[in-house]
Amino acid sequence: MLRIFKHYINIPAIILSGGESFYLFFQSLIIYHIIQKLNFKITPNFSIAFASFIAIFTITSMACAGLYNRQHFVRYGDVISRTMVIVPTVLIITTITLLFHDHITNLDIPTGNYLFCFVTLTAFSLALLAWRAAFIEMIDRVDTFKRRVLILGSGNRAANIENLSRKHRDRTITIIGYVRLGVPPVRAESPTGGRRTAARRADYWVTSAGLADFCREKNVEEVVVASTERRGLPVGDLLSCKLQGIKITEYASFWERESGQIDPDEINPGWMLFSDGFNLGILHRIVKRTFDILVSSLLLILTLPITLPTALLIRFESKGPIFYRQERVGLHGKSFMVLKFRSMRTDAEKDGPRWAAKNDSRVTKVGSFIRKVRIDEIPQVINVLKGDMAFVGPRPERPVFVKTLAEKIPYYNERHVAKPGITGWAQINYPYGATEHDAKMKLSYDLYCIKNGSLFLDIIIIMQTVKAVVWNSGAR
Repeated sequence: MLRIFKHYINIPAIILSGGESFYLFFQSLIIYHIIQKLNFKITPNFSIAFASFIAIFTITSMACAGLYNRQHFVRYGDVISRTMVIVPTVLIITTITLLFHDHITNLDIPTGNYLFCFVTLTAFSLALLAWRAAFIEMIDRVDTFKRRVLILGSGNRAANIENLSRKHRDRTITIIGYVRLGVPPVRAESPTGGRRTAARRADYWVTSAGLADFCREKNVEEVVVASTERRGLPVGDLLSCKLQGIKITEYASFWERESGQIDPDEINPGWMLFSDGFNLGILHRIVKRTFDILVSSLLLILTLPITLPTALLIRFESKGPIFYRQERVGLHGKSFMVLKFRSMRTDAEKDGPRWAAKNDSRVTKVGSFIRKVRIDEIPQVINVLKGDMAFVGPRPERPVFVKTLAEKIPYYNERHVAKPGITGWAQINYPYGATEHDAKMKLSYDLYCIKNGSLFLDIIIIMQTVKAVVWNSGAR
């Protein structure tokens, strides 16, 4: 992992995006010069601009589709399905760009050249898929980009790391094994041949005095301290490992880096006080507020062709107001009225407040659609302009739910140190939640975003929101 502005990015994803950027740039140059030879009369200085624009647009579109996400860029099904959306979009934009250039320069570009451009771009797009497949195979077989990690401990924390590695089909780390200390004086694999029943885990018994030698023998690059019992830790041997150049990482920090979450069950006030992050100073607030005003104003103008018809459809389908106002908990626990397009019947809460459920009968037909594509959230830009919300931040909850969740989930109220947002790290990484467990999981993402918040992460979240809207992840 590489940390950029406090946010962790996969090194394979960085290499992949860099390689694809160069590929797309030179691909566009080649296409340009070929069609120029076919009597495509374009001014010479248009070549670099055309290639740069197509490369930047394509890479940005792929990022918005989640094709550089840890979860998607290594799964063939996701790559193919998402690329099938991106390729037609790029082809259309390319054609529009050439048509626009033709119009402003008064050139007469033959129709056949547009067709040639279209076919050639399609062929290059298929080649791009082949390159990505080759890259995935390469990082699967070559350990150059993978950090060799040893887990010190074999309890619940070790099980969490193992499950995470399986879930993500990890291409960033290689887990050498899970170490238990203080048993036989000679290292030996566990009686089950290094694997537990119904698991594929390699467990090793190592004496504390032999830990440094074991790490050297296995070429370990990082030791993750996942043991819950700290009193018996071999501090001296861990120091010897560190002096050999081996990185020593606490479980909470490792989990944050590899999962993009902060586990509320594992952190403590001391870790929050001394860990890097949670920088919410005045400069951060000024930059974020300026960004919020600019983005919200632009979005409010650009979405008028969507919001005006939506308002009419809501009014025609059912009686009642177009907008829905509801009390939510905001910055420092202060309440405000959030504004949304009404997606439910006016009597939706006659029996009291409750979370939305899948296939909720209270939702209208128009409401069901605008929820799935997140149109119902657009009026919240007015809350952002007023200062009640930010564009990126934890989703605001209702006071009755906040009170209940704060009593059951540690550090739940800490999410209120930041302004709530229209979109956020939790919304793009976790599906819609309507249970206490879901609230706890979303809190783990919210705390990560608060701890590592920056303009860079906000831009990533906004781009990834496109993925959540188009592929309808997390809406109800």
